[in-house]
Amino acid sequence: MTTPLASPESPTPPASGGQPPRHSRRRRILKWTSIAVAIVLVLGVGGAVADYYYINSKLTVVPRYTAKGFKQPTKPPTATKAENFLLIGSDSRAGANGKGTGGAKIAGARSDTTIILHISANNSGATLISIPRDSYVKIPSCVIGPGNKQSQPEQEKFNAAFSIGGQLDAKYAPSCTAEAIESLTGIKIDHFLVVDFTGFEKMVDALGGVKMCVAKPLDDPIVDVDGAYHGSDLKLPAGKSVEIDGSQALALMRARYNLDGGGDLPRIKRQQEFIGAMIRKATSSGLLVHPLRLQHFLLAAASSLTTDGISLGTMRKLADALHNVGAGGVRLLTVPNLTSYPGMPYGDVEWDPSKAPALWKAIKDDTPIPGTKPKPGASASPSPTPTVSTPPLTVAPSNITINVENGTTQRGIAHTVATKLEAQGFHIGTVGDAPNENYTSTIVKYGSTKVQSSQTVAESVPGSVRKADPAAGSVITLIIGSDFTKVVHVTISSGGSTSPTPTATPSISSISAAKPGCLS
Repeated sequence: MTTPLASPESPTPPASGGQPPRHSRRRRILKWTSIAVAIVLVLGVGGAVADYYYINSKLTVVPRYTAKGFKQPTKPPTATKAENFLLIGSDSRAGANGKGTGGAKIAGARSDTTIILHISANNSGATLISIPRDSYVKIPSCVIGPGNKQSQPEQEKFNAAFSIGGQLDAKYAPSCTAEAIESLTGIKIDHFLVVDFTGFEKMVDALGGVKMCVAKPLDDPIVDVDGAYHGSDLKLPAGKSVEIDGSQALALMRARYNLDGGGDLPRIKRQQEFIGAMIRKATSSGLLVHPLRLQHFLLAAASSLTTDGISLGTMRKLADALHNVGAGGVRLLTVPNLTSYPGMPYGDVEWDPSKAPALWKAIKDDTPIPGTKPKPGASASPSPTPTVSTPPLTVAPSNITINVENGTTQRGIAHTVATKLEAQGFHIGTVGDAPNENYTSTIVKYGSTKVQSSQTVAESVPGSVRKADPAAGSVITLIIGSDFTKVVHVTISSGGSTSPTPTATPSISSISAAKPGCLS
């Protein structure tokens, strides 16, 4: 059973170094935290930006644990000065966190909200990437206890990484989430920060709440279903300017069951609207002229944060960068994903096999997100030239056997496609019907030993979607959907790589923190 992360006791400020800073220093602190304050409302970034020596004793600091044999990614030369922060909202119900959220009936802790915050090396912008908690991914081996005791790799929903890492001791939980991100994306995580339910409420109240547009009444009552609690107790009326306090903000961040049938993606959109609203408020003069309120917020944040030991210099750099780019230089987005195709377990999310790699490449290289432009006047790195959006092919069609299934109402299409694939050099196994006729997307299902082979199949069938299936074993199955168009030839070079015509990197949808939205 996972031991949830707990907030430390709030000790008396130290006798030395604990006096309020002078006016000039306070003004500098206000500048540093102008935007960082907003982001911390969801996941706790900005608290450590204030007088570190005053609040340091209130932070929970745990080291970063790396599993034996795990190779952490490195940054390319163009992005060595960029920073990637992993921001985690823990859903622990321990202690005060259990009030109104299921209490002890919901054991352990998971990453209820996870965001990658990327700060560009040249301060041209900041990007916040939400990771769907229901992403079905491979979680690597993680350190879970003293003596480098490790878990086994497993295919699971992404938010389970936090629980897996902390199954013996909570201090290992954030490291497992960080390691999962690095393994899945190739992005180096510089630091992580974790905040729990209670801490989040305190921070929102300390800031004075926020007003937001609410398109329609939002109601997500807590319901006990066979001993499991669903709902967040959210109750917000419709209005152009609805006041949201700490408890309502927490309920808003968690609400999904009654609003979206349990869906996580619509909830992420509401979270992003909330973050955007807080960033806009943080840059207003109304916040900056209330240093006592800000100090109260910073103290609330510090007592609710678990970090890996971020230095004052690093936090200054983070907050200063966020301040410089302004709300217009902050983009919010979700990992591009696929959810609508048949055969996928309800609620699961798969990362888009074309757009997600393009996103991770942009973050890794510190270049603009495809489909966005850098802030006007910023000296951002030039947009990358068109690149091939799929990994290099390493297995020739002559070494691949495919089962072909008809997932449409079109008779004979499976045999037609099988014939075309055979003409391209593939071996055909069985040909028949899929479990149903409602497939809108053409799917390439593959097991863990056929990753490279599945890439060749997907490249041969334009528009098809690769889907990992742990039960597939060594079998590759092509399920024909209504979007099927053709089979094309692919060339495998002697070195095992392809030579297709480069295509433009796909555009990725995002929103600006400067643009007001409306909750729905």
